[in-house]
Amino acid sequence: MQAQLLTKEKRTTKMLAQLIWVWESSVKKTHHFLSDEEIQQIKPDAMAALKLVPTLVVMFDSEHFPVGFMGIDQNQLEMLFIEPGHRGQGIGKQLIQLGISRYGVTQTTVNEQNTQALEFYQHMGFYEVKRFPLDDQGRPYPLLEMRLLTDIKQKNSDIR
Repeated sequence: MQAQLLTKEKRTTKMLAQLIWVWESSVKKTHHFLSDEEIQQIKPDAMAALKLVPTLVVMFDSEHFPVGFMGIDQNQLEMLFIEPGHRGQGIGKQLIQLGISRYGVTQTTVNEQNTQALEFYQHMGFYEVKRFPLDDQGRPYPLLEMRLLTDIKQKNSDIR
Protein backbone atom coordinates (compact mmCIF):
# COMPACT_ATOMS: atom_id res chain seq x y z
CA MET A 1 0.00 0.00 0.00
CA GLN A 2 1.21 3.46 -0.82
CA ALA A 3 -0.21 6.85 0.17
CA GLN A 4 -0.06 9.60 -2.43
CA LEU A 5 -1.09 13.25 -2.39
CA LEU A 6 -3.52 13.77 -5.24
CA THR A 7 -3.25 17.31 -6.56
CA LYS A 8 -6.28 18.81 -8.26
CA GLU A 9 -4.60 18.23 -11.64
CA LYS A 10 -4.40 14.48 -10.89
CA ARG A 11 -8.09 14.27 -10.00
CA THR A 12 -9.13 13.01 -13.41
CA THR A 13 -12.62 11.83 -14.28
CA LYS A 14 -11.41 8.22 -14.06
CA MET A 15 -9.73 8.75 -10.68
CA LEU A 16 -12.76 10.57 -9.26
CA ALA A 17 -15.01 7.71 -10.43
CA GLN A 18 -12.78 5.24 -8.59
CA LEU A 19 -12.78 7.39 -5.44
CA ILE A 20 -16.55 7.84 -5.49
CA TRP A 21 -16.84 4.04 -5.76
CA VAL A 22 -14.67 3.72 -2.62
CA TRP A 23 -16.83 6.37 -0.93
CA GLU A 24 -20.14 4.71 -1.86
CA SER A 25 -19.07 1.19 -0.92
CA SER A 26 -17.73 2.46 2.40
CA VAL A 27 -20.86 4.48 3.18
CA LYS A 28 -23.11 1.50 2.42
CA LYS A 29 -21.06 -0.61 4.86
CA THR A 30 -20.77 1.93 7.70
CA HIS A 31 -23.67 4.38 7.44
CA HIS A 32 -26.54 1.97 8.11
CA PHE A 33 -28.76 4.89 9.10
CA LEU A 34 -28.80 6.21 5.51
CA SER A 35 -31.18 4.77 2.93
CA ASP A 36 -29.95 3.96 -0.59
CA GLU A 37 -31.97 6.95 -1.80
CA GLU A 38 -30.22 9.26 0.67
CA ILE A 39 -26.81 7.92 -0.36
CA GLN A 40 -27.65 8.69 -4.00
CA GLN A 41 -28.78 12.20 -2.98
CA ILE A 42 -25.50 12.80 -1.13
CA LYS A 43 -23.31 11.36 -3.91
CA PRO A 44 -23.08 14.60 -5.98
CA ASP A 45 -21.98 16.47 -2.84
CA ALA A 46 -19.33 13.81 -2.20
CA MET A 47 -18.09 14.17 -5.77
CA ALA A 48 -17.91 17.95 -5.42
CA ALA A 49 -16.01 17.58 -2.14
CA LEU A 50 -13.49 15.24 -3.77
CA LYS A 51 -12.88 17.81 -6.50
CA LEU A 52 -12.57 20.78 -4.14
CA VAL A 53 -10.96 19.56 -0.92
CA PRO A 54 -7.54 21.26 -0.71
CA THR A 55 -5.60 18.18 0.40
CA LEU A 56 -6.58 14.73 -0.87
CA VAL A 57 -4.41 11.77 0.11
CA VAL A 58 -5.19 8.43 -1.52
CA MET A 59 -3.98 4.99 -0.45
CA PHE A 60 -3.28 2.78 -3.46
CA ASP A 61 -2.91 -1.00 -3.61
CA SER A 62 -0.12 -2.77 -5.52
CA GLU A 63 -2.09 -2.43 -8.76
CA HIS A 64 -2.44 1.33 -8.22
CA PHE A 65 -6.16 1.11 -7.47
CA PRO A 66 -7.43 3.39 -4.68
CA VAL A 67 -8.50 1.51 -1.55
CA GLY A 68 -8.93 4.47 0.79
CA PHE A 69 -8.58 8.23 1.01
CA MET A 70 -8.75 11.23 3.29
CA GLY A 71 -9.55 14.84 2.52
CA ILE A 72 -8.18 17.68 4.62
CA ASP A 73 -8.96 21.40 4.74
CA GLN A 74 -6.45 23.22 6.96
CA ASN A 75 -6.47 21.23 10.23
CA GLN A 76 -9.90 19.64 9.64
CA LEU A 77 -10.17 16.04 8.48
CA GLU A 78 -13.13 16.43 6.13
CA MET A 79 -13.40 12.84 4.95
CA LEU A 80 -11.90 9.41 5.53
CA PHE A 81 -13.20 6.40 3.63
CA ILE A 82 -11.78 2.90 3.26
CA GLU A 83 -13.03 0.33 0.75
CA PRO A 84 -14.80 -2.39 2.81
CA GLY A 85 -12.60 -5.22 1.53
CA HIS A 86 -9.55 -3.39 2.87
CA ARG A 87 -10.91 -2.41 6.29
CA GLY A 88 -9.12 -3.74 9.33
CA GLN A 89 -5.72 -3.64 7.62
CA GLY A 90 -4.47 -0.43 9.22
CA ILE A 91 -5.14 1.83 6.23
CA GLY A 92 -7.32 4.25 8.19
CA LYS A 93 -4.75 4.37 10.99
CA GLN A 94 -1.94 5.07 8.51
CA LEU A 95 -3.93 7.84 6.86
CA ILE A 96 -4.88 9.46 10.20
CA GLN A 97 -1.29 9.31 11.45
CA LEU A 98 -0.12 10.87 8.19
CA GLY A 99 -2.83 13.52 8.45
CA ILE A 100 -1.75 14.43 11.97
CA SER A 101 2.02 14.36 11.40
CA ARG A 102 2.32 15.81 7.90
CA TYR A 103 -0.83 17.89 7.43
CA GLY A 104 -1.58 19.08 10.98
CA VAL A 105 -4.99 17.44 11.40
CA THR A 106 -6.41 18.23 14.84
CA GLN A 107 -10.16 17.95 14.33
CA THR A 108 -12.89 16.10 12.48
CA THR A 109 -16.66 15.69 12.45
CA VAL A 110 -18.36 12.29 12.53
CA ASN A 111 -21.94 11.06 12.30
CA GLU A 112 -22.99 10.04 15.80
CA GLN A 113 -24.72 6.94 14.39
CA ASN A 114 -21.52 5.78 12.67
CA THR A 115 -20.30 4.06 15.82
CA GLN A 116 -17.41 2.30 14.07
CA ALA A 117 -15.94 5.62 12.96
CA LEU A 118 -16.62 7.23 16.33
CA GLU A 119 -14.79 4.44 18.15
CA PHE A 120 -11.94 4.58 15.62
CA TYR A 121 -11.43 8.32 16.09
CA GLN A 122 -11.56 7.92 19.87
CA HIS A 123 -8.93 5.17 19.61
CA MET A 124 -6.78 7.55 17.55
CA GLY A 125 -6.95 10.21 20.29
CA PHE A 126 -9.93 12.33 19.26
CA TYR A 127 -12.54 13.46 21.79
CA GLU A 128 -16.02 14.88 21.37
CA VAL A 129 -16.22 18.62 21.97
CA LYS A 130 -19.61 19.51 20.49
CA ARG A 131 -22.78 17.82 19.25
CA PHE A 132 -24.99 19.09 16.43
CA PRO A 133 -28.53 17.62 16.22
CA LEU A 134 -28.64 17.82 12.39
CA ASP A 135 -26.18 16.97 9.65
CA ASP A 136 -24.90 19.54 7.14
CA GLN A 137 -27.94 19.00 4.91
CA GLY A 138 -30.38 19.53 7.78
CA ARG A 139 -31.28 15.86 8.18
CA PRO A 140 -31.82 14.37 11.67
CA TYR A 141 -28.43 12.62 11.75
CA PRO A 142 -26.46 14.16 14.63
CA LEU A 143 -22.85 15.16 14.06
CA LEU A 144 -20.09 15.15 16.64
CA GLU A 145 -17.24 17.63 16.39
CA MET A 146 -14.07 15.96 17.62
CA ARG A 147 -10.62 17.28 18.42
CA LEU A 148 -7.30 15.60 18.93
CA LEU A 149 -6.41 15.40 22.62
CA THR A 150 -3.12 17.29 22.15
CA ASP A 151 -5.06 20.11 20.46
CA ILE A 152 -7.48 20.32 23.41
CA LYS A 153 -4.57 20.45 25.88
CA GLN A 154 -2.94 23.21 23.81
CA LYS A 155 -6.14 25.29 23.72
CA ASN A 156 -6.56 24.91 27.51
CA SER A 157 -2.97 26.00 28.15
CA ASP A 158 -3.48 29.03 25.89
CA ILE A 159 -6.37 30.16 28.10
CA ARG A 160 -4.24 30.26 31.27
